[in-house]
Amino acid sequence: MSAAHGWDSALALALRAADAGARLLKGRWGTRHEAVSVTAHDVKLRDDLDSEAEILAVLAESPWPILAEESGEHGAASDPETPCWVVDPLDGTLNYSRHIPYCCVSVALSLGGAPVLGVVHDFVHGEVFSGVPGRGAWCNGAPVHVSGVDTPGRAVLGLGYPIGFDYDDAGILAVHRLGSGFRKTRQMGSAALLLAHVACGRMDAYMEDDIYYWDIAAGAALVTAAGGFVVMGPSREHPWARRIRAGSSAAVWPGEG
Repeated sequence: MSAAHGWDSALALALRAADAGARLLKGRWGTRHEAVSVTAHDVKLRDDLDSEAEILAVLAESPWPILAEESGEHGAASDPETPCWVVDPLDGTLNYSRHIPYCCVSVALSLGGAPVLGVVHDFVHGEVFSGVPGRGAWCNGAPVHVSGVDTPGRAVLGLGYPIGFDYDDAGILAVHRLGSGFRKTRQMGSAALLLAHVACGRMDAYMEDDIYYWDIAAGAALVTAAGGFVVMGPSREHPWARRIRAGSSAAVWPGEG
């Protein structure tokens, strides 16, 4: 049996865990939300914490450590020899708080710093993306694949602003220059969902520097599983931050392969 097929029970658990968080968030969609912290460019809600609690309760059935956005490391999450769950209980919190329908729950399993499976649950639109690299990717059980776009000039690029981004003229210009070679750029506010949309061909590429691993682990697994290209590297900003370039093929990221 291949390693990809060996993750069947783990994928089933990830689907159940993501569904637990998604059901809570769907039930609160469109209501007033309690903010537990607010910064200049982000917000943290009670819903983030409650969704994570629901997800971790399901993942407690597994012996493996967990890296979760809100509560951090549970067990030896940094051990490269042990599978580790990677959880973002609500990706796109600001969107969710303003009832902008672009947010999701993200659950991945990682081994040796690379995601081996991922689930992205879009609870607003009722779409559940899942994938195992080497086996395939699905949306609500139906197979999905990356688009056939193979040049940046034809590609729609999703992007986000990194950790500690200054939002000054120089920073904005640098991001603009990176995206200027693409057909169009879109900044949607949820890295996990943007990557899921690369996996199913709605988008063609995604990039971000200094983004946390829990934001991208599941989505990166989906893109790889759907036949796409993903390269990740470390960041100097935080031990769990990453630089990522993903796309329908390596050709949309010349020089990144």
